[in-house]
Amino acid sequence: MSQYITQVPARNSLPENDSEIIGKMVKGFVDQGIRVFYLDGREINSKKSFFVKAAEVMEFPDYFGHNWDAFDECITDLEWCPAQRYVLIYNKPNIFAEAHPIDWQIAYDTIQSAVEYWQLTDTPMDVLFVS
Repeated sequence: MSQYITQVPARNSLPENDSEIIGKMVKGFVDQGIRVFYLDGREINSKKSFFVKAAEVMEFPDYFGHNWDAFDECITDLEWCPAQRYVLIYNKPNIFAEAHPIDWQIAYDTIQSAVEYWQLTDTPMDVLFVS
């Protein structure tokens, strides 16, 4: 796992009501001027729902093609969401991972590749997987 991608074991460290904790994390990042994208994994159980939610929270343009190449292109562009730093918080990715492990691996690899891309720019990206 990349140093810019962190796995946070929610059930071991966060109370059952983890939305309050995540809300505080998001507020803390936003207060620092960081652009936060929050994916609620409870709404993602397939490739289709992953693309829909990712496009919604990252404000992908209308031309987003809802496929892996288009996801890769958009997550490494983000010109429509200017920021000094990006943080992607993906809560409960295990739901997608367990339902569709092959698609999850593609999503994970694409996100990891995007993080590596952004780390070479003036606008780095970090990812927190909270499960």
